[in-house]
Amino acid sequence: MPGMIDRRPARPLRSMPALLAAMACALLAGCGTPARPLESSLTDMESLQLRSWLSPQLRRNIDLLPVSGGQETSRWWGSRINAMTLNQTYQESLRRLGLMPDVPDTGRYQLQVEVLALAQPNVPVLPEVAISVRYTLTERAAGGGKVLYQRTLRTTQKAGVDDSLNPSEQLRIATEAALRNNIADLIRDLASLSLPA
Repeated sequence: MPGMIDRRPARPLRSMPALLAAMACALLAGCGTPARPLESSLTDMESLQLRSWLSPQLRRNIDLLPVSGGQETSRWWGSRINAMTLNQTYQESLRRLGLMPDVPDTGRYQLQVEVLALAQPNVPVLPEVAISVRYTLTERAAGGGKVLYQRTLRTTQKAGVDDSLNPSEQLRIATEAALRNNIADLIRDLASLSLPA
């Protein structure tokens, strides 16, 4: 009725919890945190396990061409992998596996690496990251060598609270692990190749 006061308790806004969660995430996230090369590379333990599978023809015989597809990390949010980090990551991984020649540009094979996509969530809560990388291994020859292996590999990694309480750090850790998983999948594929002696 007109003039009467409604004494029912006010209903909370349905979107309020979501808004508070988003604000908390934004405060915790801080700025973007770029991926780091050593943390993105194969670990010593992974390298030891994978090295035993590799063909003797590959040892000290793979030259890495400049890696493409790097992106700079935004100052506000995200965890990208820039070109320098990508190159350092792959060089370190190949070195740990004993695949890079002692003298650059003397290997029998050349490895081309192209990062095609890096998918990261907009909401940084327990993020899952996916990365797609195209690999091409060719035999070194004047005028272009024979393609021995070409494949696009997609790997994912999810980070949790055990990794870090900071969502920005969780995203960086998941990004580094997704790339590391991708490199490990590549090495397993190369180990199964039938190469001429």
